[in-house]
Amino acid sequence: MTSSAALIVPFLFRQRACLNICGLSETIRPSMKVGGGVFSVLVPLVLLQYAAGGAFYPFLGPYLASAKGFDVRDLSLLALGAAVVNCVMPFVWGALSDRVIAVNRLICLLHLSAAFSLLLFSRGAGLIMLTGLFAFYTAQQQPTNSLSNALCYHNLADPPRQFGSLRLWGSVGWALPSAPIAFWLLDGGERSLHFIIYLTFGLHLALVLLYPWLPHTPPAGREEGSGTFRADLRVLFQAPGFARLLLVTFLAQAGFAIMFYLSPLALSRSLASSDIRLGWLGPIQTVGVILEIPLFLLLPRFLGRFGYRKVLAAGVAASLLRHMVFATSTEPWVLALASQLIAPCVVFFLIGVSLAINSIAGSEVRATSQTLLALTGSGLGSVLGLAASSGLSSGDSVKAAFFFASGCSLVSLLLLPGVRFPGASAGTGGVET
Repeated sequence: MTSSAALIVPFLFRQRACLNICGLSETIRPSMKVGGGVFSVLVPLVLLQYAAGGAFYPFLGPYLASAKGFDVRDLSLLALGAAVVNCVMPFVWGALSDRVIAVNRLICLLHLSAAFSLLLFSRGAGLIMLTGLFAFYTAQQQPTNSLSNALCYHNLADPPRQFGSLRLWGSVGWALPSAPIAFWLLDGGERSLHFIIYLTFGLHLALVLLYPWLPHTPPAGREEGSGTFRADLRVLFQAPGFARLLLVTFLAQAGFAIMFYLSPLALSRSLASSDIRLGWLGPIQTVGVILEIPLFLLLPRFLGRFGYRKVLAAGVAASLLRHMVFATSTEPWVLALASQLIAPCVVFFLIGVSLAINSIAGSEVRATSQTLLALTGSGLGSVLGLAASSGLSSGDSVKAAFFFASGCSLVSLLLLPGVRFPGASAGTGGVET
C-alpha cells in the first residue's frame, strides 16, 4: 500500500488540474483569447453565477420574514449593512486578482467561502448577528460578479460584441431557479423557504468545481514592464471618462437600490389593495428577467451603432421612468408594466457601464476597475439610496423614496453627455465600428 501511494502521489501532483487547484503553479495553463469556443468555456460560469443569485435574493425577504421574524425595517438595516461592507471589499478582491492571485482561482475560492458563510447565516439569530453574517456572505459573493466580468473581458477577443451573447446566460441562470420557485409560491399558503439556503449552497459548490475548466488568467499587473499598483491606479483615474463614469454609476445605483428593495413592497401593497394574490409578485418580476435575453442579443448592435453614451443614457432613462411610475401610481397593472423596465436598466446601463469601464482600463487594472465600479455603485450608491429611503419612507408610503430615486437618475442622466472615452469618434461614443 505504501509503495503504491509513493507511485500515485507524485503522478497526481504532476497533473495540471491538481497543480492548479493546489495553487502550486501560476503558469501551467496560459491565459487565452477565446473565440468560437467561448460558450463551452465561460457559459457555465455565467449561468451558475446568476443561478446562485436567482435562487436566493428574490426570496430573501420572505425567508427572513417567515424564518427569522423580520419586518421591512429589519430588512433595510440588513441590506444597509451589506452595502457598507461593499464599500471596501470589492476593491480588495480586485487588487488581489490584478497583483497577487489569478482571477479564476480567486472566484472559485470566494464561492467556496461564500457557500459555508451562507450556512452560518441561516443559523444566525437576532438582527445584529444576522446583519453581520449577511454582510460577511455578501462580501464574498457579490464581488464575484465583477470578477467574473473581468475574467470574461481578459479572455474575449472583442468584449463589446461578444459579452452580450455571453451575459444573457446569466439572465437564463437567474430565471432557472427563481421562476419555478415563484410559481410554486403563487397559490399562497404557508411555505417553508429554508431549502433556498441549501440550493444556493449547492450552486456555490458547483461553481467551485468549474475551476479546472476555467481559462487560467494570472495577474496582469505582475507581468514584466508593469508599473506599481499605485501608479497604474493613478493612470486609471486620470483616463478620460473614468471618474465621471464612477460618479454616474454612484447616482444611478442609489436609485437602483431603492428600486431593488422597495419596488416589491410597493407592488405587493398595490396587489393586496386590489384583492390580487400576492403570489403574482414573483412571476411579474420574472418576466423582466426574461426580457433581458433579447436585449442582450441586441446590445452589440446598439453599442456599434449608437456608442456607449447613448446606450447608457437609454438604461438610465428607463430607470428614471420606472422610478417616476412607482412614485406617482398605485395601479397594479401600471406598476407591473413599469417593473419590466428592469430589463433595459440591467442590459443598457449596468452591463453597458461595465463594458465602458473595461474599454478605459488597462489589463493590469482590469479586475480593479470592475470592482471599483461595484464599490462605487453597489457599495456607496446603495448606502446613499438605502439611507435616504429609510429617512423618507413612512409606514404607509414609499413614494418619497421613489421621487428621490428619480432625482438621482435625472442627475446621472445629465452628467452622461460630458463623459469621454479614449479614441471616441463622433457618433460612436467610444465603440469603434
